[in-house]
Amino acid sequence: MPSRIGESIPPFPENVPTADIFTVDFDRLREGDPEEARKVYEASKGYGFFYLSNTHVDYDFMFDLANQTFNLDPDEKMKYEMGNTGSYFGYKMSGSNYVDSKGTPDKSEFYNISKDDVMRNGQYKDHPLEHPETIKRRRAELEEFMASCHRVVLMVLRTLGEQLGLAPDTLPDLHRLDRVGGDQARVTHAPPVSADTITLGEHTDFGSVTVLFNQLGGLQVINPESQDYKYVKPQPGCAIINLGDALVKLVGGRLYSGVHRVVGPPGEQAQSPRHSVVYFSRPNGEVKLKSLLDPDDGEEAMTADDWIAQRAKLRRTANFQGESTYHASRGTEHTKSRDKPKLDKPAREVEAV
Repeated sequence: MPSRIGESIPPFPENVPTADIFTVDFDRLREGDPEEARKVYEASKGYGFFYLSNTHVDYDFMFDLANQTFNLDPDEKMKYEMGNTGSYFGYKMSGSNYVDSKGTPDKSEFYNISKDDVMRNGQYKDHPLEHPETIKRRRAELEEFMASCHRVVLMVLRTLGEQLGLAPDTLPDLHRLDRVGGDQARVTHAPPVSADTITLGEHTDFGSVTVLFNQLGGLQVINPESQDYKYVKPQPGCAIINLGDALVKLVGGRLYSGVHRVVGPPGEQAQSPRHSVVYFSRPNGEVKLKSLLDPDDGEEAMTADDWIAQRAKLRRTANFQGESTYHASRGTEHTKSRDKPKLDKPAREVEAV
C-alpha cells in the first residue's frame, strides 16, 4: 500500500548521486519467478539493499503514530527511555547515541516496539511492556503491520537460502514470528537539518532483514565498488530492504550487509522533519550466530540476543570510550577492506547537543 506522501513535502532532487539498486516485485517473487529471485540474490551480494514493490504492508498509520508519539511532552516520552544497559525497546532521545569516532551526539529520536510484546510471546504474555497511549491504542494495527512485514522477511530469507543451496525452510525456521527474539518495529524522527549533517552514524544493521518505509531522502549507502556514499531515493509504494550482520554470519559471509548512515534530506527536503518506519527482523533469541554452511569453522558464536545487547550498548553516548568503542559499534562489515569508506564529500560532524 503506498504511503500518503503529503503535497507539502518537496520532491527528491534530481542532481544528487543515488544508488543504482534493483527493484523486486514481491508478488512475482512469491510466485516463484526466477528473475526476481536472481535480483534478490545479486542485490544481496552487491549493495545489500534493494527496493521491494507490492509488499501488501499497510504502513500509513505508522507515520501518524510517529507524529503523535514524538509530539508528546518530553517528560512523558522519557518515562519509556530504554537506558544504557543493552535494553533495546522503548524510547531513545536525541543525543543519547553518537555518530562518529569523536562521540558526537546524534540528532534523531526513535521508539522501538518489541514484536514479542505486540504478539504476547514468552514473558510478554502476562507482563506486557508499558507504552504511551499513542502506541497502546494501535496494538491491533501494529500486530498486522508486524505480521505483514514478517511475511516479506520470510520470503526474502527463503529465496536467499535456496540460492545458497539450503533447504527452503532453513532460514525461515530461525526467524519465527511466534518465538522470542529481538524483532521490532521502529518509528524515527529527526528535525529539519542540512543535508551535510549526520543524524544516524554509519553502521551495518544488527539483524537479518530490515524493511524500511521512507517519505523523505537522507538514507545513504556505500557503493561497494567505489566506496562513495550514494542516496537511496525513496520510491512511493516500495519498501527498502537491506540485510544485516546476523544473516551474514548465518551464511558464512556469502552475502553482504551494506554500510549505511542517515543525513539530512537533500535539496528543499532539508526544510522538513523526517520520519521513517522500520521493521527489523532478527534470528530467534537463542540462535547461535554461526555459519550454517561452514559448520566446522571453529568460530565462537554468540546468541542473537547477546549480539543485540552488545551492539545496543556500544552505540550509547553514555558508554562511549573513544575510537575503539566507535569501531566496535559499527558492525562486522567494517572489518573488510572494501568497506572502509573513501568518501567523496564527507558529511560534517553534527554539533554537540
